[in-house]
Amino acid sequence: MTFQLSRPTTIEDVCARLANFRSPEAASAHASHTAQPTDVYISTYSKSGTTWMQQIVHQLRSGGDTSFEEISCVVPWLESAMDMGIDPSADQPYPFRAFKCHLLYSDLPKGARYVTVFRDPLKVLSSFYRFFEGWWFEPGSITIDEFANGLFMQGSASGRHWDHLVDWWQKVETSDTLVLCYEDMVQEPDQSVEVVADFLQLSLSEEEMQTAKSNASRKYMLDNGRQFDEHVLRDKRDHVWGLPSGGSSGKVAEKTGSLTLSRETIEQLDEIWCATVERALGFKNYDELRCALPNPLKVDRAQ
Repeated sequence: MTFQLSRPTTIEDVCARLANFRSPEAASAHASHTAQPTDVYISTYSKSGTTWMQQIVHQLRSGGDTSFEEISCVVPWLESAMDMGIDPSADQPYPFRAFKCHLLYSDLPKGARYVTVFRDPLKVLSSFYRFFEGWWFEPGSITIDEFANGLFMQGSASGRHWDHLVDWWQKVETSDTLVLCYEDMVQEPDQSVEVVADFLQLSLSEEEMQTAKSNASRKYMLDNGRQFDEHVLRDKRDHVWGLPSGGSSGKVAEKTGSLTLSRETIEQLDEIWCATVERALGFKNYDELRCALPNPLKVDRAQ
């Protein structure tokens, strides 16, 4: 049967199509995946610096490789690897395997090494909305309040952001896990690369470290945006989702102004924080949680 591909114009249509986000084969491969002790799982909530961390880890382990088609070709997205034609159980041609994930620690294979990044939920929401606009829905057709209420608060294919914060909190002080804040990384991008290298116990020359920093810089990732835009997955899955080709799915964007949420939406987001994060961890807001985290980048969190 043929049908006309279209980009959704309602949040209900977006959510209906997201139910088919990955194939049964990809889900099965993910479910049967087992970890090796040297594996590194970069597992964050969506729009929390995942792609940036993929690039940092890959640059450090590869000696500065930039020959890849798209970053998830070399640091596979565990949950969707099979949908890109990648076997997540296969070896990788580097000193250790690395994977991208949007999973709770509770749902990951155990016995490996883990990197996660926390980010302010309001910033995650804005970034998520901009990422979907022009790819998963027609620009201007869905407001950020509709997106927040119909998708973000309910949970995407990656679950809910607040649940990720709570679940990963158990790993904050463990030696097999590096927990960073996106806001800290933005303040100290070069130091972020050094901290990741230390966590991975990699000994690099000064030249190799400078190459890794340069290739993981915002400038490099903006100038080479096609390497970070999910186009390999899109080429294989857009038609399954009923989406036309083209559209925007860039991960690295120029800085843009804040989106305005209604008072009602902000109050609902605050209620979810209180019921989820504050109830479990005791932090009244994201700033309190961030200040309670270790500060390996030694940033001034009062900024």
